[in-house]
Amino acid sequence: MELKYPHLFSPITIGGVTFKNRIWSAPAGTHLLAGLEEYPNEAVIAYYANKAKGGSATITFSAQNMDIHRPQDDVHAHENIFPQKNHRMWRQLTDAVHYYGAKISLELLAFEYHGTDENGNLVSYTVNGHGKRYPKLTRPVMEEIAGTYADAAEAALDCGFDMILIHGGHGLVLSQMLSPKFNTRRDEFGGSLQNRARFPIMILDAIRQRVGRKLLIEYRISGSELTEGGFTPEDCVRYLKLIQDRIDIAHISCGSFYSETEHIMHPTGFLPAGCNAYLARAVKQSGEIHIPVLTLGAFQHPDLMEQTIATGGADLIAMARGTIADAFVPDKALHGKADEIIPCIRCFHCLDYGRNTAFACSVNPTVGREYRLKLLEEPPKAAKKVAVIGGGPAGMQAAIEAAKRGHQVTLFEKQDHLGGKLVFSRQTEFKNDLRKFMDYQIHMVEKLGVEVRLNTEATPELIASLEPDAVLAAVGADPVIPPIPGVDGSNVITAEQCYELGLRGELPGNRIAVIGGGLVGCETALYLSMNLGKQVTLVEMTRAVAQEDYAIPRQALVEHLQEYVTCYCGVRCTAITGEGIEVADSYGNQALLEADTVVLAAGMKARSRDAERFRGLSLFFEPIGDCVVAKNVRGATRSAYDAASRI
Repeated sequence: MELKYPHLFSPITIGGVTFKNRIWSAPAGTHLLAGLEEYPNEAVIAYYANKAKGGSATITFSAQNMDIHRPQDDVHAHENIFPQKNHRMWRQLTDAVHYYGAKISLELLAFEYHGTDENGNLVSYTVNGHGKRYPKLTRPVMEEIAGTYADAAEAALDCGFDMILIHGGHGLVLSQMLSPKFNTRRDEFGGSLQNRARFPIMILDAIRQRVGRKLLIEYRISGSELTEGGFTPEDCVRYLKLIQDRIDIAHISCGSFYSETEHIMHPTGFLPAGCNAYLARAVKQSGEIHIPVLTLGAFQHPDLMEQTIATGGADLIAMARGTIADAFVPDKALHGKADEIIPCIRCFHCLDYGRNTAFACSVNPTVGREYRLKLLEEPPKAAKKVAVIGGGPAGMQAAIEAAKRGHQVTLFEKQDHLGGKLVFSRQTEFKNDLRKFMDYQIHMVEKLGVEVRLNTEATPELIASLEPDAVLAAVGADPVIPPIPGVDGSNVITAEQCYELGLRGELPGNRIAVIGGGLVGCETALYLSMNLGKQVTLVEMTRAVAQEDYAIPRQALVEHLQEYVTCYCGVRCTAITGEGIEVADSYGNQALLEADTVVLAAGMKARSRDAERFRGLSLFFEPIGDCVVAKNVRGATRSAYDAASRI
């Protein structure tokens, strides 16, 4: 049998355990599924089981918080493997993963360690995120922590885990102890690398003393802290030489929460896929590390994973967001269906723990609902005629899901192309992931045999002539035109028109003013500056730009705005003239910002009335996407999936 990806799908045996391929499903917190339980509930079990069903060799559960004096944090909720009474549910999790031939690893991490010294005073790690220094961890407290790790390893073994992943990177406690920048101790735990390594080695030795080699140990480390004076790739190799006989897999990541590199640690769309793989490659090429080396960092397409392993860049590849967007990446790659992999758009919705109330994915509407959907969904009773109105992300998603269910689908699009408002992604390099998703949807519409009628504006009469059994209206949204004097001037365009004119090379003038500092306005401003070389000024009424964006991609977005765009926050546009825009701040100060062209990015308004014209043409009718609530890709795909799966 000839495989397209022979290196990626070659088995590997580590510590007597054989893994069926080289793909790891990396940890990502699922506390929004877990709720208040201290054990995996049915939703959590279904989520991880689905990952195993998708073909990854190893599924990593995230995570057991190792700060025993502060068992809850903002990311990993209430998971608690220590009480024996919880083990029956943990065992159900591991059994479900093992059913699909995958191995399972338990991540152990702590953002902080707390304890008390012999006088009862609080001691903690070196420094917290606000720069406040606590009294240093004492040796007795470190020994207590090491014993807790051994307890966790023993519990993991009892619950059926094959491995534990010790998180020693990203600026977490063990990473800070190793860092020459953050570890300023002058005792036996500070100074030389050997001294700084004492505490993590103490933990590893305690684990091995308790469970021996019955459990494999992965160790995640930042190959570089990406900050001056911090942990370097050379330090990484030196440290791994000290611990490689105690661990089984070196898991190479990068960055630190305290060096403002989260957008590199978890790469945004401004960085290429696999951008952090050079650090694992450096470890491999050192020739001094004899254990398997794992790499990660925005991997998803099997071509890149195969190339990385084939060229000696790593032995293993891990994906977090990649297997959230599509748990079946390995299975699709193995069976020659890489074209069906749902591309991750790196929007970070899945990792926005602070604002989300449910675990979800923008491009995969089933994530986090694996258990519930099995209870809700029913197979179609018969093949039906389905009319979908609109070829944007919602319309295409609906057509895809309806076609998968065996229905005869006709999609109407008034433009000469599919994609809707996502077509702008073809013009902006930093939205390349969104372009890939749009192209995936277009490809799947074609592959599934959906009849597409381009250059066809749907009318109630036209749709009625089909005598459809179901109608899904995805007619989108219109730009909001703010009531600003001069807004109807010939020098004023919308963000959508901006991309159309830019594509044709017809955008007039060099000085551009963008009104509205939401995500659309910010990305449009960057497009104008980075792609077209325009001199761009952006004004936003509130105190900050892109506030609806998630923290990590927003960090990268703001960095690029600072480099390419002049931004004014807390400023409103009072009038538009032929010379530019008149603005005023909250103190009454006024100014004219000169501009040849003014771009409106003040939001979108749902075309709900247009959608309602099609109600009553079939027994099943559902408006979906932006015509319900003008929002984002997640809203489009979720509403489309839910409607189509009920037909």
